[in-house]
Amino acid sequence: MTIAASSVRTLIPFTGGNWKPVVENEVFAAIIKKPPSFWGLKAGQFEIFDITKCTFKNPESEDNTGRAGGTKLKKKDLQNGWDVTQRPLIVVFHRGNYYLWDGFNRWIRLQELGETTAPVWLYHLMEGFDFQDVKDHVQLSANDHAQSDGASRQDFINTGVNWTKREGKKGNVIDTIEPIREWVNRSDHQFKDKDIDRIAAAILVESEVTNIRHIPTGSAAKSEAYKFLDLELEYGVGDELTNPIVLCTKEDDYITDAFMQHMKKFTQKGNDLEITQLIGYTKGCETEEDVIRQRQNAKDRFDKLDELVWNYCHAKMMKRGDTYKWEGFLPQLFGKECGEGVPRNLA
Repeated sequence: MTIAASSVRTLIPFTGGNWKPVVENEVFAAIIKKPPSFWGLKAGQFEIFDITKCTFKNPESEDNTGRAGGTKLKKKDLQNGWDVTQRPLIVVFHRGNYYLWDGFNRWIRLQELGETTAPVWLYHLMEGFDFQDVKDHVQLSANDHAQSDGASRQDFINTGVNWTKREGKKGNVIDTIEPIREWVNRSDHQFKDKDIDRIAAAILVESEVTNIRHIPTGSAAKSEAYKFLDLELEYGVGDELTNPIVLCTKEDDYITDAFMQHMKKFTQKGNDLEITQLIGYTKGCETEEDVIRQRQNAKDRFDKLDELVWNYCHAKMMKRGDTYKWEGFLPQLFGKECGEGVPRNLA
């Protein structure tokens, strides 16, 4: 079910568990009327649910494991009301227990606001279906809608590698791409055939690598890094950057992003400068040589960026003036900036 995106947000207060105005809203009423169907789950039913009845392995760090980098609550104004375009949370009943499978960050925020209930779609796990397999499917599919980032290629790769390992333990060795393709297509996504092939190939390669430990998510890497440094990992603590910065070394863009975090952190306290601690982890390596090469590239890339900034600052001080100016933007608006009869100038 896809919800049309809108720039106008309608927030309806629900303080004290008074969800009636939300439920009666025309937009939200249309959404909750059509619970999405999921493989392995009986048809969902909408209700205002007491989330405190749910079972959590770790309430403070429970998250959508189908997401490579965890999930973030984009709009942090839940205290002002429920966005009526937001879908309900997803709760699943299985063998006497309730489990929250989607909506973790909204639930955490609701707890902070002193709320104990939330709008949910309640499902039941069908007999004969593997709990984790269905959970992965739901969490990947639940992010395929207009109000979400959408499950990324890396989300499917991480989750798929874990699926192949579970299948192996069951005696079902996955050694061809076709069953992986079928697994990918089991969940809702927007991938084209060539993307599915790439995802399936990556899953097959990573699942066959036995001498390299796979770290599935950035949040898992951060949690492990904090344990190594004997630090307490706190969730949802402001925007201030602190040590350590944990970075994936697979792509240069990841390293550049980490360097930008380092510069922001290094300068955010004025004269109270603090050396940044960096902890990296590799991704997608097939051999020991790949691991060594990826690690060294990350260190070299960081050093080059640091040298670039040093040289830039030195040159800027010598110039004692502006080092850049905006010339404008390429014309892209038809009828105003480009098209028949419109002079082609920078916007």
